[in-house]
Amino acid sequence: MSLLARFEQACAEFIERAFARSFPSELAPAHVARKLVAVMETHARRENGRLVAPSSYGVCVNPEDFERLAADRAYLEREWAELLRDLAARVGAAFVGGSPSVTMIEREHVPVGAVEIDLTPKAPRYLLQMTKGVPSGASYALDTEVTIGRGEDATVSLRDLSVSRRHASIALVNGVPMLRDLGSRNGSFVNGERVRSRTLKPGDDLRFGNTEMRIEAAS
Repeated sequence: MSLLARFEQACAEFIERAFARSFPSELAPAHVARKLVAVMETHARRENGRLVAPSSYGVCVNPEDFERLAADRAYLEREWAELLRDLAARVGAAFVGGSPSVTMIEREHVPVGAVEIDLTPKAPRYLLQMTKGVPSGASYALDTEVTIGRGEDATVSLRDLSVSRRHASIALVNGVPMLRDLGSRNGSFVNGERVRSRTLKPGDDLRFGNTEMRIEAAS
């Protein structure tokens, strides 16, 4: 019996239970789960007498689907990984490189409602690009948490009297940049809307005082 057949026999109820709740997208998480298992089966192999499978899986979706599912991203990635771990235990398979991990990734070429599985996923990288303000044209990598403010100890130190000394911070949460206002006097704005916290994506325009910046995808 193939891995996929065992999956249908042993894990169908688990999938329906895990993804029974509704999601704001036509892309069904249960469909993604089945595609993950199909890819796992295709790439499983015998090695030194045991069955082994890849451990890293990228769920590549259209940016529209990514945005709709962004609020549930951490939950979905955790449940998809748990499904693969559960299946491997049931069929006696091991993962190459440790426990399985699943990462949802934006890909422009994937049609809305469709999904592609990438076995060599790379976490997306982001830049914070100055569009109006000083230092002019500056760019900051968002690979660690950055603080934004007028203070000299800020990661992004702005020469703008309308910006608070500790104005805002941007940190990666499950690989996605999250803006948090730090109680600034004049507020933090995303695409013209004042926010206390907001998940960010490439193309979002940020404003702190009179300084304007943009989130960009790093090449």
